[in-house]
Amino acid sequence: MGITTGSVSTKDRLAPRLTYEEQRTESKTLAIFLHGLGLDARDYRGYLDRGDGHGVALTLPGFEPDGVQSIPPVELATHVELASSLVRRIAVENPGKRLALVGFSLGADMILRLAEHWWDNPAELPEIHSAVLLDPNVNQSTMTISRLFADADPEDPVPAFTRLVSSAADPGSLSAICQYVAKIAKKDFAQLRQMSRDMIDYWDPAGYEQFGRRLAAVSGVAGQVRVVLSAPYVEHLDAMRATAAEHGARSTEFELTGLDHFGLVNADVLAEQLEHLETQSS
Repeated sequence: MGITTGSVSTKDRLAPRLTYEEQRTESKTLAIFLHGLGLDARDYRGYLDRGDGHGVALTLPGFEPDGVQSIPPVELATHVELASSLVRRIAVENPGKRLALVGFSLGADMILRLAEHWWDNPAELPEIHSAVLLDPNVNQSTMTISRLFADADPEDPVPAFTRLVSSAADPGSLSAICQYVAKIAKKDFAQLRQMSRDMIDYWDPAGYEQFGRRLAAVSGVAGQVRVVLSAPYVEHLDAMRATAAEHGARSTEFELTGLDHFGLVNADVLAEQLEHLETQSS
């Protein structure tokens, strides 16, 4: 059928619009993808273009690659409201399909925040079969990029981009960071800064209690939860598992990979994670 596009907005016609790309197939699982900080639905094009899985990739308002919306900085609460509305609509339009939320980095944090939203607004909760969190934050110590952007001069973000590039530890990470900066550099930095500041406020400076509590909320709205981590997260893994158990995050699995951060959104990696969920469901 090919990839189609659409959008959703609040009742206010002048409000920001969340846009999305969809690849429809007969797959029993429908994956809803949430992107990283400053990124967009294009990061999931590799998976959508495979054509073997039904996928919907979101682009949060203000982060469109073509800059079609010229809008004031969008606050986190609005992003959550729009994402919740779209997930509900997708659930209604696809009865009988198993919804899987897949979030990378900021997108994983959005899943945590959506779960809290649904706990507070149970009438809005659609049936979520599973959730895959790829490198979620655990506290402000894992928010290197967000902290850089939150503190940057909104009129001149170039020094922040330069510092980010110079943080690369090896040629591989340098290549990945340069590709990331190339994707976000032409976007509205005011949106990046707003989201970064909102997410910094969302997390405690240190500790894992918040993460455990929020992961338990996800496990309360999704039948299965997988937390998939890049290699640098090895220092956090034991504490993440411990706090998940302490807060009763049931049906939750952790997987530490040998990948770097951006390697987690590789199409083959995403397909493998979703296939794992299919196997667990059969």
